Amino acid sequence: MRSKVKISVLIKYIVLCSVALIMLYPLFWVFLSSLKENNEIFSRPFSFPLKPKWDNYSTAWEAADVPLHMLNTVIYAICSVAGVTIASAMTSYVIARIEKGRKIYHYYSLGIMIPINAIIIPFILIFRKIGILNTRIGIILAFIVTNLAFSIFILTPFMESIPKELEEAAKIDGCNRVQIFWKIILPISKSGLATVATFVLINSWNDLFLSLLIISKQSLITLNQVCYNMKAQYVADYGLISAAIIILVLPVIVLFVVFQKQVIKGMTAGSVKG
Repeated sequence: MRSKVKISVLIKYIVLCSVALIMLYPLFWVFLSSLKENNEIFSRPFSFPLKPKWDNYSTAWEAADVPLHMLNTVIYAICSVAGVTIASAMTSYVIARIEKGRKIYHYYSLGIMIPINAIIIPFILIFRKIGILNTRIGIILAFIVTNLAFSIFILTPFMESIPKELEEAAKIDGCNRVQIFWKIILPISKSGLATVATFVLINSWNDLFLSLLIISKQSLITLNQVCYNMKAQYVADYGLISAAIIILVLPVIVLFVVFQKQVIKGMTAGSVKG
């Protein structure tokens, strides 16, 4: 019996490791390409570089003006995280406490199924009408709107799992609704908030579609847009483009490695409590 269990566990590990290798290999290939010249990328695409060309990174750093566009990307991502976290927490709390909250929750859940491509034209027309197209506020608002439905979907089960007795006890102690929300509800929901914040940050950081449509000023574009533009500007220098891509994705990888336990814990807790 034990041998069968060990064999099944071994098979699971083999499958998981195989999936991990398949997922990580494209990134590893891009890293290898970032250390090669063009002729070596095409002649030996899947091998290690004969002579690593580390200066691709310094060249990409200067060509992409990384400090400026990295700052833009950080500003958009952090503001989006703050906006989505606060708005989704408040909305989820209201949904969890009102009588017909479950119906409203289902309506928000439907928003996850609607791709942004299906509503992008009215989206852009509205932004142009109110004068926030090609502005920082415009791109931040776009990130908030497109991430709100999923965040409410994740946070509502957390809010529903919080005993109402805690709120009643707080009211007896003299707390009003706002104090209850900030001092009791939010601290208890911190694992769910961490999950939402991480996903929104990654989505905002990796976005290219909305950024291309909303932002065109060179001083406001994101690092993703710079990498995309380098494809046209440096069409033959794939080593340089690969180096810029590695610079772009490295912060997200570090962030996920640091907070992966909180993300997994938040997703698991939300599924159990909901």
